[in-house]
Amino acid sequence: MPKSVVSLIRNPKTSSYKPPSAPPLLLLLVIAAMLPAAAASAAAVATTPLVAFLQRLQSAALATLGSDGFDPKLYVDLPLKRNLSEVEAAFAALPRVAGVVPAPDLEQFVDEYFGAAGSDLVQAEPADFVAEPEGFLPKVKHPKVRAWALEVHALWKNLSRREADDVKKRPELHTLLSLPGSVIVPGSRFREVYYWDSYWSIRSVDDDLDHPLFPSVPISQESYVGFIKLVILVLV
Repeated sequence: MPKSVVSLIRNPKTSSYKPPSAPPLLLLLVIAAMLPAAAASAAAVATTPLVAFLQRLQSAALATLGSDGFDPKLYVDLPLKRNLSEVEAAFAALPRVAGVVPAPDLEQFVDEYFGAAGSDLVQAEPADFVAEPEGFLPKVKHPKVRAWALEVHALWKNLSRREADDVKKRPELHTLLSLPGSVIVPGSRFREVYYWDSYWSIRSVDDDLDHPLFPSVPISQESYVGFIKLVILVLV
């Protein structure tokens, strides 16, 4: 992402950039194109056969576990260990009592045919990370405060991710959309990157991308371009 763009995002009040008085025509067209689809149905639309199957698995898990023991985000994030057709056949063969899969059978099925949720992304330390940046908080002299600040700075390492090799090799086994570069996730519990959280991460950069406290942009240039392409594909 160009530094000028990041600067505008960070400091809209101090920037010389003046937003247009009316929304750009392209933005209006995008919003107009999205409104009918949003109004047509409030339910999530399955975009791939894998997503459609995982939604069925999610419904089965809700019936088995009940609302108290059910994690609605878990099942749609599970990567397959085998081809979808094989997993679907095994799911159809599960025993059912009054249409409900017994909990032990469901648990065994998930363990056998699915990888761990979130395994699509792996830890990836930013290439430009510096543990003690030059000129780090020059006005802060208190040793405990500086030590604490360095611990906070080190969190960038914990939040940097890249896609697992298998996502690109076998994309049909994953719901995570492939991105070519590294990303920064909003927190350790997140299994994917979110563009809105990336926006706020960019806002946290002090002055520009060369600032020593910030190791890299929240999403690499390659991944940023990949996001744009994905949005275009969805809208088209």
